[in-house]
Amino acid sequence: MTTPAGTLVPRDARDFGSYQLIAKLATGGMAEIFLARPTGSTSRDVLVLKRILPHLAEDEHFVTMFRDEADLASKVSHKNICRVQALGEYGGTWFIAMEYLHGVPLSRMMTRLSRVGKMLDVRIVAGIIVQACEGLHAAHEARGPDGQPLGLVHRDVSPPNIMVCGDGMVKLLDFGIAKARGANSRTRTGTVKGKNAYMSPEQILGKPLDRRSDVFALAVVMYEMLAIRRLFHRDSDFLTFKAITEEPIPDIRERRPDLPPGMRAALLQAMARDANGRFDTAQAFGNALRNAVATLGGPATAADLARLLIADFGDEMVARDEILKAADEPAPPPRALRSTAPPPLPTAGFQTGATGEIGASDDSQPGRASGQMEAVPSMIVQPVSSRTQSPPLPPARVLDLSGNMLPDSWMIDPNTDLLRSHRLRTIRNAALAFGSLTLITIVVFLITSRMGDATSRSVPPPPPPDAAEPRDAEPPIDAPSGPTRDDIVALSHYGFFSIAANARTQIYIDNNKIGETPLTRLPLAPGPHKVKAIGPRGKFKTLNINIYGGQDTDEGTINW
Repeated sequence: MTTPAGTLVPRDARDFGSYQLIAKLATGGMAEIFLARPTGSTSRDVLVLKRILPHLAEDEHFVTMFRDEADLASKVSHKNICRVQALGEYGGTWFIAMEYLHGVPLSRMMTRLSRVGKMLDVRIVAGIIVQACEGLHAAHEARGPDGQPLGLVHRDVSPPNIMVCGDGMVKLLDFGIAKARGANSRTRTGTVKGKNAYMSPEQILGKPLDRRSDVFALAVVMYEMLAIRRLFHRDSDFLTFKAITEEPIPDIRERRPDLPPGMRAALLQAMARDANGRFDTAQAFGNALRNAVATLGGPATAADLARLLIADFGDEMVARDEILKAADEPAPPPRALRSTAPPPLPTAGFQTGATGEIGASDDSQPGRASGQMEAVPSMIVQPVSSRTQSPPLPPARVLDLSGNMLPDSWMIDPNTDLLRSHRLRTIRNAALAFGSLTLITIVVFLITSRMGDATSRSVPPPPPPDAAEPRDAEPPIDAPSGPTRDDIVALSHYGFFSIAANARTQIYIDNNKIGETPLTRLPLAPGPHKVKAIGPRGKFKTLNINIYGGQDTDEGTINW
């Protein structure tokens, strides 16, 4: 029998080697997540167990990627990184046992603030980002058994992967797509890993990555923490990538005029599109933030962050014992059941992340209670108070191409808006505008039809012989006023190539004759292309170019 996500594991199915499974938290594309504890331990000695799905146990790619995640995380030991306790195999299934973290994901904190229209104090922002910088720096500095740097890059620094714990410690999570020197798994051709709205420009363009890519991603997180507004998220991947690589970045002072100048300067440097303009290390970024708020009392301490969680998330921080107590209660007497499914968890539920979400409705649905859970990344479990009135837990959803399971759309991920109410108003206004436009179109059509009928029934008198001819004819009513939807969709599937020459030159691309120079913004499919230019007296040159979707590639002028 398969245990549904969001329920206690039946007592006769809890044994898993040296562990006892307590509750199933989520199931996704690569693994399933359980709240568990070592066999024979106390109810308070809990951990999170991530188990690869049975049907993937024979898939060498997924097994290697799963083991790489545990291997990389186990090589980094730091107070600001979630600790991997064990990697093992039981019954032909690989699993990872991870540290239990009792706290709130940064995505949850930002979502709640956006709903109530509040901002985080700059010291709180600095305190969280400084701790995250320390964890990142430790990961970047990690060394292998040979003593050589691993060159580890997290590649998925984002709000769901940063946890603020009850003791005020900030933890970096989920090394599921991290890469390092000597890693066994490889990114499959054509895939770009990470949450789109937090990728660095070089990550989008498929260039080699180093630690500065993570610095950029963390800076985007900091910007959104200050603004409580998404920075690069757009309605499509293409537009999101374009925003990251090309569009001007709104001045953070428009949202936070109280921001210290040094803090703004550090943010701008960390978000430089050219990696050479950024801080060389996450540690340098953190030090700059410390100095920027020194006159304000310095970054928020762990005690400050702990008080923040107690004040704003106290109802969610007290339910852990209730859930564990329910798991240890004696089995109820047998009775007739309509379903063989185990009973639901006795509270509003757990929060889990990179593997899926539990007990959450889509953020686009109006009327969602503020006390309901937000999803958090893998390696994390957080109960919600039984005092919170929530609907029954829906099944976990979602997965990504990398094999990691992702939170649903109402979380902070590439397909979500932080400001849910603003997003709803936008959708409503768009619907109203569309309806109004449709009505106007019908009215205009009826009027013009009647005018056409009247014109066909009468012939207007000729104009006076001295009447002036109009200089500019008016365009037809149905003339397009801008690019059509098909044009915009087509644009997202092409890049543009330009080339010129100082003499007559024939251009061939991928052995196909294109025409003579100059060529301006020739649309080409993204990817590598071979260009051959034939000039005077049969001279020729060959060029290897890379075309990126929605971007211009200009080779300049060929001089013969």
